[in-house]
Amino acid sequence: MRILTDQEIAAYISEPKVVPNNWYSGLGLKDKSQYQHREKELEIEGREKNLFRVIIRQNKLNILDFSIILTLREKDSNVEYNLLRVNGKHPSRHTNKWEKENKLPGHTFWPHFHIHKATQRYQESGYNIDGYAEVTPHYSDFHSALNQFLLECNFKREDEGQFSLFKGGETL
Repeated sequence: MRILTDQEIAAYISEPKVVPNNWYSGLGLKDKSQYQHREKELEIEGREKNLFRVIIRQNKLNILDFSIILTLREKDSNVEYNLLRVNGKHPSRHTNKWEKENKLPGHTFWPHFHIHKATQRYQESGYNIDGYAEVTPHYSDFHSALNQFLLECNFKREDEGQFSLFKGGETL
């Protein structure tokens, strides 16, 4: 597995990802029989023909415990990289291991809404590519987190319109 540079990671995340106008209607999360969460996966091709997978998980007991993940599938292989992960309030604290190892302040935080971002330094240090996380004020529930994810990962509807899941209380 190769190491992605920070520039490559940024390019993959910002690559336009066009989805059909009605894509959200097929997003119903399915119960995972042996787990406490519901899940849905979608495969999407970016404008540059890169293959992405969106994985959405939500805890059945705690609606604020969720993950929305953008994964890149390497061309001509089954290797996948988690590029960005929008998370809810998981019940445990998070520690940014590289920052802790390098004695940087603020390396640990308690349950908050947070975003994991793939980094070159985490890969080079042998940590998970998306091990680094930052607390975010940009969402406060699953639906606003999904909107933030779509914005950050440059998702576009076929008609190139403004991307919003909800308009006047109705699902688009």
